[in-house]
Amino acid sequence: MSFEFVRRLDGLVYRYRQDGEFNGRPSFKRVDLDVWCRRLPERGWCTVGADGIANGWPLLGQTGEELFPPLGPWRSWKAGKSYLYDLRRADEPAWPDATGRRAVASSHLATLRLAGGHP
Repeated sequence: MSFEFVRRLDGLVYRYRQDGEFNGRPSFKRVDLDVWCRRLPERGWCTVGADGIANGWPLLGQTGEELFPPLGPWRSWKAGKSYLYDLRRADEPAWPDATGRRAVASSHLATLRLAGGHP
């Protein structure tokens, strides 16, 4: 399972792949650096740098119960800079829902993209 963050400013893409679990949820590692996307008990889903500090969060509300990072817009904040990204699936057209079944919310269809394809 993999996904990508696409920076809205310039289209820069950061790819993540599932790499184990953290706090009972899937954990995703950026393919080129020691940067993770994890669900932290006190913060929900976020990106976490090698220093262990959270530096990116989804903009849409979270219930805290999601099994996977929510698709859609995310905001990063690091070293005095902030960027807007879109989290998109990179390997499959459907993201597992809370029960583990493959499901896609209609509000997220516009943000989905298959690797090398289009929504």
